[in-house]
Amino acid sequence: MEEEVDLATAVAVEVAKQIPVKDAYDDAVKPGAQQVGNIVEDITKTVLLALAPIQYPAALQDRFRNFLDKSVRRVPEDNRLPPPPQVLGPVLEGIRYEPEDSPISEMFSQLLSSSIDQTRVHNAHPAFAQIVRQLSADEATLLSAMWTLWKQERRSFRQWFTQDYERSSNTFSNIKMELDEIPRANLMFPENVEFYGQHLYALGITAFFDSAQQEPLYDENQIQNGIRLFKELRFTDVGHKFMEAVSL
Repeated sequence: MEEEVDLATAVAVEVAKQIPVKDAYDDAVKPGAQQVGNIVEDITKTVLLALAPIQYPAALQDRFRNFLDKSVRRVPEDNRLPPPPQVLGPVLEGIRYEPEDSPISEMFSQLLSSSIDQTRVHNAHPAFAQIVRQLSADEATLLSAMWTLWKQERRSFRQWFTQDYERSSNTFSNIKMELDEIPRANLMFPENVEFYGQHLYALGITAFFDSAQQEPLYDENQIQNGIRLFKELRFTDVGHKFMEAVSL
């Protein structure tokens, strides 16, 4: 594995040399659309030549070619910067294990685009490639849904639920959900939502926050027998920066 990571870094260094820096030459001699296409081809050829000693299958070489083409062309020519090897290397290594057009692959592609776009490069932290590699497809789908809701409505997914209160032992039990906005319909394993929440929290991306003060519940004798809680699944500060880097 160490040799593979070193190879990815070596490839990243060579690819970085192929991408022109904005204002490195006068407007009058900047390449036209056809030449820009050639630049993308040069980058791809560099990667494939560097990978040649490993003799990757043709399908994997096509995978690299398509991925680079998509990621580089997404960035306007005037905004392109050389990609930092510490981002590009892990990204190239990561996509080897992901199907094309999967949610994880799309995150890798957006992260690479961010790292070579002068308007987005401030979001492309080197640690983000490793975070993407630790996500499942379901978690990527859930994060995408959370991000869409945040950008459209500036709010997070809510959960409201009650718990019974046992006065003698001073304990709470028996969760009863009253509102649950966390989307499960597009997940392959919706029963894993609680685990996904714990994993994303461990990665420092999301966390459940209290969205309102909890309410005590009482029986007919005005003795507390429960509690109502209001939660939201929100992005942390790191999570916001991460999603800026791996999303449109």
